[in-house]
Amino acid sequence: MSEANLMHRYTEQQLIHQFWAGKLVECLKKMGERQTNAVLLALDGVKQIKPYQHYPKSSFTFGNGDWKVFYHCHKSPDNEIEEHGHFHYFTRTYPIEAESGSNTDKWSHVIAMGMDELGQPTRLFTTNLWVTDGDWFDSKLSQAQFKLLRDSEEKELSNNWFKYLLLTFEKEIEWLLSKRDQVVKQHYPDNYKQCFIDRSIYCLSSLDINLNEKLIEIFQPASQLNS
Repeated sequence: MSEANLMHRYTEQQLIHQFWAGKLVECLKKMGERQTNAVLLALDGVKQIKPYQHYPKSSFTFGNGDWKVFYHCHKSPDNEIEEHGHFHYFTRTYPIEAESGSNTDKWSHVIAMGMDELGQPTRLFTTNLWVTDGDWFDSKLSQAQFKLLRDSEEKELSNNWFKYLLLTFEKEIEWLLSKRDQVVKQHYPDNYKQCFIDRSIYCLSSLDINLNEKLIEIFQPASQLNS
């Protein structure tokens, strides 16, 4: 591929990233005007947070009903990780064939997002199937669900934040999902499904993130990146 074609491809991808990041910035401005954030919207005035309780109980549903997310707080199995709580994102698995878990709820966990005391995202991570239950989508099927997300229209401020944040960090999530699948097969090369019930394995892949640095990276001109 020629240098010109490479630059055109880079510019096109960068414009897409800037579009979704721009939508996220607009959403953040509205949250600032209302003096709120995604965690506060999820807790909805709760005075005492109960460990492992889902907030809200019915979850937020977005992406034309094909995605859902809830927030909860509990001590991390890794004592070195400090967070206020985390969001768990799921995608609906029908009508796509998936490897069923131990229940009949047709959802597959995609990613979790750790949040700090200020309601800002600090890390992305994937979990083993026993942690969330449901169906198992491999990385390719999970990534395919992002198309459904891109085509959706959201009305609620919270749902816009959930959507635009995922799309802003789509590349990182793709890497984490691929890493997750590799780790599962590394633990159980002969029958990777055995990993799903191994309770000694909680987190399968993890990545620290910084939203401000990510936005700077996205909006930084290509000329500066190449200098």
